[in-house]
Amino acid sequence: EQAADQIGECIGHVFPPRKWPKIRENVEILAVALAVAMGFRTYIIQPFKIPTGSMQPTLYGITVKPQEKRSLMDIPPLSFVRFIVFGEKYFEIKAKSAGPMRLRGQAVAEFIENEIKTGQIVGKTGLPGTVSIFDIGGVMHLIHPDMTAHVQPGEEVQPSQVLASGVVKYGDHIFVDKIRWNFSRPKRGNVIVFSTDGIAYRNIRPNSFYIKRLVGLPGEHISIDPPYLVVNGQKIEEPYPFRRLLTEKGYIGYRLARADAQLANPWDTIDVGDEEFLPFGDNTEQSLDGRYFGPVSRQNLVGPAFFVYWPFTKRWGMVR
Repeated sequence: EQAADQIGECIGHVFPPRKWPKIRENVEILAVALAVAMGFRTYIIQPFKIPTGSMQPTLYGITVKPQEKRSLMDIPPLSFVRFIVFGEKYFEIKAKSAGPMRLRGQAVAEFIENEIKTGQIVGKTGLPGTVSIFDIGGVMHLIHPDMTAHVQPGEEVQPSQVLASGVVKYGDHIFVDKIRWNFSRPKRGNVIVFSTDGIAYRNIRPNSFYIKRLVGLPGEHISIDPPYLVVNGQKIEEPYPFRRLLTEKGYIGYRLARADAQLANPWDTIDVGDEEFLPFGDNTEQSLDGRYFGPVSRQNLVGPAFFVYWPFTKRWGMVR
């Protein structure tokens, strides 16, 4: 025992104890946990959020519903429960200046989260979601038509006066499997996430990720005979997602795109090249997809979406 005590003293001199050992240990554990989480996200499963409505009603992007004023569920702490469980948040658009409210036109818009908190909506060309543009004292205000209007065009307003109110319903948040396609080929009907790098078409956001349904495989010839997807001359009704597009409420099947697209007419065809894949949105009336810009390269594919993890709506669970 005496020898053991002496050895302990010698070790203490050679390797003196470090300061704040518990804090250092916790920091090391946190660093390892972060490294494991980042590696898991990079190579195995990656989360994404859906901002637009191109996959509705299969998956939802950010939407708005009218609400005249705050309810009991919009007062803390219940408002936090509403947000955490259902992904919903009440917000108001207030006047930034004084003067008559004049309608100047419309524009398509995207919701920006950090600006929703201050009651503003930022317009971005080429994205779904039409908003009205109002001029108040030389300051432009964008108001979504699904909100509850508190002021009518032509009325005088004062700074900070509420112009419109509503509830933001945040888009579905999904997990994407990044390893499955290392061992198998993508299949028609998969909901896929892909990078927009290298896609040369106007209004495509660079360095972004889009989510669509895979409709065309390498070597196939794709056309649209509304409401059918046509592959190599055959109308597609299977697997289940394509039958759902044709038969279930809320779906309209496939529609031809506008005149400036690759599939604007029934006789137009897209030839999918080797190692290319063609994506369409389920909501083909409001989807900027392969009908416009054509197939995407295999190297642009991130993986199939397989699970909606938030919010906890009827779409929570496996993606189909």
